Amino acid sequence: MLKDIMVHLDQAPSCRSRLDAAATLAKQYGACLNGLHVYSSPRLKDPIRQSAEVREMFQRQTDAAGVAGEFLDVDLGFSQAGIAEMIGYYASFTDLLVVSQPHAADRNKRHEVIASPERLLLGSGRPILVVPESGAFPHIGERVMVAWKAGPKASRALHDAMPMLRAAKHVSMVSVDNAAFSVGESERLTRYLALHGITAAIELIPPGDLRVGDTLLNLVADDNIDLLVLGVHIMTRRGHLDMGAVASYLLGQMTVPMLLSH
Repeated sequence: MLKDIMVHLDQAPSCRSRLDAAATLAKQYGACLNGLHVYSSPRLKDPIRQSAEVREMFQRQTDAAGVAGEFLDVDLGFSQAGIAEMIGYYASFTDLLVVSQPHAADRNKRHEVIASPERLLLGSGRPILVVPESGAFPHIGERVMVAWKAGPKASRALHDAMPMLRAAKHVSMVSVDNAAFSVGESERLTRYLALHGITAAIELIPPGDLRVGDTLLNLVADDNIDLLVLGVHIMTRRGHLDMGAVASYLLGQMTVPMLLSH
């Protein structure tokens, strides 16, 4: 079950919808909501005022949602630690981390930017719920689609999503591939999910002329999906962390919240 949810807080325009999504989940699962505000005071004109504004926003929205909340204020100061590493550390003590879709750097330096969800996944060891930068999401997890490809990444994502899958009204397991399922694979998936009280539609979709990401997004729209679950591959290339091509594309084009696991 989800008992402890953490949401990253800042003064970015996307923070309100991110916080709303986190509060929605906290209320649905009876979880405690932790608001984490990480900043570097030397970079800000008035860090005390900014921190107070973020705290007030968090308190106002948790009170409105009727969920228990705890605010955590972390000043990086002159530390060499980055924001992703610090958030990853605190998130490792929770069940789920909620962040917004990665966006470009903030030129006004009013908030610390999360441009690398890869570091959050590696640093926390927890699943991450990524909320689109714009839009409202009053329902998350009623209709869930799991992007399935047999292997450790998808298996971990399926396991991490179990609390949401059990509560969902509709679950689909979708594999976009030209190859057929291995012998008995769909039956094994069906049996495994049934043991957890989950009935799921299992589909193998040929990609056709579209890229895999576009096929998944089309299915999300056609089936009114409100949560996409995805296991991601992360590699190191020339000293930088790179996420797999499908996950990277979906993060740039996402229309509904995505639960990412590694």
